Amino acid sequence: MLSFRGMMYSDSNFTCTCGCGFQQESAFTRHQKSCVKGKKRLFSALSKAKDLLGGSEDAPLAQCRTRRSGIQLPKHYQQLEDVLPQPLPSVPINDLNIQQAPDSPPPLTCPPELQPPFHTPQNIFGLICQFFSSHPPSHDPEEAITLEDISAIPRPERALSAAITTDEVSPYYPYSNRSSLELGNWYWNGGVQKSQQSFSELVDIVTDSDFNCAGVLAMPWDKINSTLGQNDYKEGGNEWEDEDPGWCKTNVSIQIPFACTNDHAGVRPYTAAELYHRSLVGIIREKLANIGDDELFHYEPYELLWHPGHLQSEVKIYGELYTSLAFMATHQELQDSPREPGCDLPRVVVSLMFWSDTTHLTSFGNAKLWPVYLFFGNESKYRHCKPSCHLGNHVAYFQKLPDSFKDFTCHHTGGKGISQECTTHCQRELFQVQWEVLLDEEFLEAYEHGIIIVCCDGVVCRFYPRIFTYLADYPEKALITTIRQLGGCPCPRCLIPKSRLHNLGMTRDRQQCTTLQRSHGDQKQLIDTARKLIYEKNYGVDSTGVENLLKPCSWVPTYNTFSKYLSILGLNIFEVLVVDLLHEVELGVWRSLLIHLLRIICSIDKDLVHELDRRYRPVPSFGQSTIRRFTANTSELSNMAARNFEDLLQVLCNVQARLAQLTFEVCYAGIRWSFPAPQNQIVQDLLFMLAHWHGLSKLRMHLDLTLDILDTMTTDISNQLHNFKVNVCSAFDAKELDREVNARSCHQAKEAIHQTQAGKKNKSATNGLPNNGNGQTMMVEKPANSNKLRRTVSFNLRTYKIHALGDYMSYRKLFICQLTQIERHQTCIRHIKSHLQKSRPSEAPDSMAYEPHVHHHIGVSEKVNNDIGSYLQLHEGNPAMQNYYSCLKEHLFLRILVSQPGDSYQGGTDQVLFKHNHIYHHNIAHFNYTTYNTQRDQDVINPNTSHHDIMVLNSTSDDGHYRYARVLGVHHVNIVYTGSPYHTALRMEFLFVRWYAPIRHADLHRTALDCLCFPALDSEDAFGFLSPADVMRAAHIIPCFSKGMRHNDGKGLSGMASDKSDWCQYLVNRFVDRDMLMQFHYGLGVGHVYSHEEVLGLPPKPTSLDEAPCNEQVGGNEYELEDGSEDDHTGVKEGELFDQEKNESSELVVEELDDMFVQHKYDYEP
Repeated sequence: MLSFRGMMYSDSNFTCTCGCGFQQESAFTRHQKSCVKGKKRLFSALSKAKDLLGGSEDAPLAQCRTRRSGIQLPKHYQQLEDVLPQPLPSVPINDLNIQQAPDSPPPLTCPPELQPPFHTPQNIFGLICQFFSSHPPSHDPEEAITLEDISAIPRPERALSAAITTDEVSPYYPYSNRSSLELGNWYWNGGVQKSQQSFSELVDIVTDSDFNCAGVLAMPWDKINSTLGQNDYKEGGNEWEDEDPGWCKTNVSIQIPFACTNDHAGVRPYTAAELYHRSLVGIIREKLANIGDDELFHYEPYELLWHPGHLQSEVKIYGELYTSLAFMATHQELQDSPREPGCDLPRVVVSLMFWSDTTHLTSFGNAKLWPVYLFFGNESKYRHCKPSCHLGNHVAYFQKLPDSFKDFTCHHTGGKGISQECTTHCQRELFQVQWEVLLDEEFLEAYEHGIIIVCCDGVVCRFYPRIFTYLADYPEKALITTIRQLGGCPCPRCLIPKSRLHNLGMTRDRQQCTTLQRSHGDQKQLIDTARKLIYEKNYGVDSTGVENLLKPCSWVPTYNTFSKYLSILGLNIFEVLVVDLLHEVELGVWRSLLIHLLRIICSIDKDLVHELDRRYRPVPSFGQSTIRRFTANTSELSNMAARNFEDLLQVLCNVQARLAQLTFEVCYAGIRWSFPAPQNQIVQDLLFMLAHWHGLSKLRMHLDLTLDILDTMTTDISNQLHNFKVNVCSAFDAKELDREVNARSCHQAKEAIHQTQAGKKNKSATNGLPNNGNGQTMMVEKPANSNKLRRTVSFNLRTYKIHALGDYMSYRKLFICQLTQIERHQTCIRHIKSHLQKSRPSEAPDSMAYEPHVHHHIGVSEKVNNDIGSYLQLHEGNPAMQNYYSCLKEHLFLRILVSQPGDSYQGGTDQVLFKHNHIYHHNIAHFNYTTYNTQRDQDVINPNTSHHDIMVLNSTSDDGHYRYARVLGVHHVNIVYTGSPYHTALRMEFLFVRWYAPIRHADLHRTALDCLCFPALDSEDAFGFLSPADVMRAAHIIPCFSKGMRHNDGKGLSGMASDKSDWCQYLVNRFVDRDMLMQFHYGLGVGHVYSHEEVLGLPPKPTSLDEAPCNEQVGGNEYELEDGSEDDHTGVKEGELFDQEKNESSELVVEELDDMFVQHKYDYEP
């Protein structure tokens, strides 16, 4: 007899293990996710399984399986155990419960200041978070971190679900329907330049089944855009109008000094510009009122420690600002300071990070903009790097002196105008006054006494804003610190004179960088005296009296706003300025070195430059945008941005020349420069060191060990730069390049025209260009020998940018109003979509290619296939296909044995049968990997492009830790293994590869790269098969051009292997990205657990397959296929979990689990 519940659900189509039945599958799926009884049953079953299998309490279930024996490890590589990245260890729930428990009599323990600091347990990478206090924090952002948050793999945007509401006000306000909102979002947030992708997004919107064409046509678009762009919100607004620091417009005035040499001497006020800006305190309140941002906002700093098994002691980790020494010192100083009267609220440091840079608005013309952005150091920099997080807050748009300024000065000087020095002084004054508007009384009050804000979790805290960093290029750094640009002491941080800037890395230079630091006290006294001379006694800005006061230390007669208002509160603006790798290294030191190397090459043989360009072109690209294709004439350096110079540093071409019968080749990352033999090693070492230093300086996670390496490399680069200047530069008569001559000639012609128009008709700027008597400059024909126009150029080491390398170790009106409205448009639309997605979440079908938890993804399509017999016959006689069939079956057979437990699988390769006798081909394979800084990233392999090289772990370290291969094909087969008790079809994926053979393994103590070659086609180790699960990541293999091609006639033996384009040797580019660099710092990558001798939370790395646990990742990816099914590949094997011969009771556990999941709907199923 059926029970009451059974009678209720006897006609149900879907029944849960708890007994509930459902007619609709969607309701059944939602119930399964929240069914308490089902979860308890699953937990009980898993616990029984661990007990039956004899596993430890903390060991994963997959590691409790039995291991097979008697299977030899492949020759070339060892199996890769993919370890997913994890968030930093969070505070255990028990500790949080203790902290939130009601007050009780404290136990008799030592005082709080003597108690040990609270620290979290280690995670799988050995990372520990150690806090200041002995109690756990009340707010732990690490709990909300998911795998997607720490993954750089791009994900498709989720579709906005249709909203069903009975409210009077539309949730899409000011839009009236979803279709209008989607169109508005596409227009405002879809980018300025529309592309093919944006067109496809538009097509998806208008072809949606719910698209409301009539509603879109009736929409008052101008009114809506006006509503979105307004900055003065009224009270009682709609729900999406959160507390918003709107844009304000303030008139900015400065005092212009006219010297006594003018007829109307004195000071005149001048309204210079209209400043568009936002309130800094308002931005802080907006940040903390955003639930999504507040959840990941770190209220307390902590010390991040690393204690892996292969290191004797804990190592400090430096990565985020909230784990830095500066943040911890500021936090401790705030906690030790006296509290506000009658306030016992928790005190939190809000870290402010400013960034500003002048931006060109158009490709043609000189329209510019000067935006200021604000980031919060309490948030992870990995979220800062994701534009989709929208963490960059617009603060202001700075103004420069307008064109009417010249009219104003000419009016008060009788048409003469003011000097260039005075104009520069007025520009400095305008910059500082604009910052004075931003640092208003509200912000200064908050800086000193804090802001009381109710957090999203209901906790009331007092927040204290603190300025930690300011990122700007050198001209703006000079403006911020009020120093003379490129003066006698050009450094914004110290008073080291220009004559000693070349002493980078020396012990004395390190000491002087500390003892000669700039200070506000010394500056203020001198500026007070200078401003009295200028503004009271009408001295000129560049008069002798003012120069004698300020020039020795490169000060300028302008008050520093930061020092004026915030120095008494502990801010040192000279220490806030951070290093700028883009301008100082990539567009600075490296660019100047590259240009001088080109000058030297031209002095040897100008034709070598053409050879250099020819060899740049075939260098393969890497990643989506890591290494881009080089232009046809790279040596011209035209229209190149910083990223292009970075690519040139990471990849160089081979140039080979003969001079005095001496062949010199400097090989670095596949590039070879040509110099006489004595200078060979010097240039080689310098290029290698600079690339190594550049890679280390860009790491997003540092250890004490890597910082020591960076410190040593800084000293080595300094020594090598001096060696290069003395022994290489002095040996050649380096002259200007063609581009430099043309640029100088154009500048001189413009100066000549300018002086002629000003009345200087008989004299030109530099060249003595003649005048035709009508006020026009005559053009001079170029001499037959163009070298007469070229100047000899020396390599300059006395520059600020070289001096700044030592700091890496220790550390327009028309557009503005429109842009502020556009920013409001974008922000408001994001708010609407955010509210809708929170209240009505909808899951879009995500492709597994974008899922970070899988190791790899290969498409499910079986459209491109061949009959195996026809496939072999098609490639008959191809050396690459020799023994293809037998080797493939042997490869698959070994993987079957490794992946299945027990000894019930008997027989050999004859039992491996191909379903339908077909082999299926794919063009692309996605490989996910855990980076050195415990993030998730992805490489895409395509055998038909230059992105076809991979790396795997080497079975022995004699020839290096890694082996390399070129992927010739990505395939899968559906096999049936008749040697098993169950004749089920398995989809097995594999890569057909061509192995590289090692020639030279170079460690980091040598200034050389690993050298490879292809073995002969008839070699036993030339080709092979590889499981996708054993691929670490893609590799960047560059031809060694100087060694030449293997087949000069361009004819090869194998079309599949494409050996006609083989080079004699290849080089492994270890500087292609940060993670690749840390692969060669073996053992120092936190996320590279395979480089640790003892992996925490995992068994030691096996040396043979009889020691390897048969878990889900070992042996590849095989899973059962039903007839006609095409499941998306997940990269995780679904096989039997337990040993059938372990115990009879284990079968009951398996049956119980099968019964629970027989109707379970997995996320990856179609």
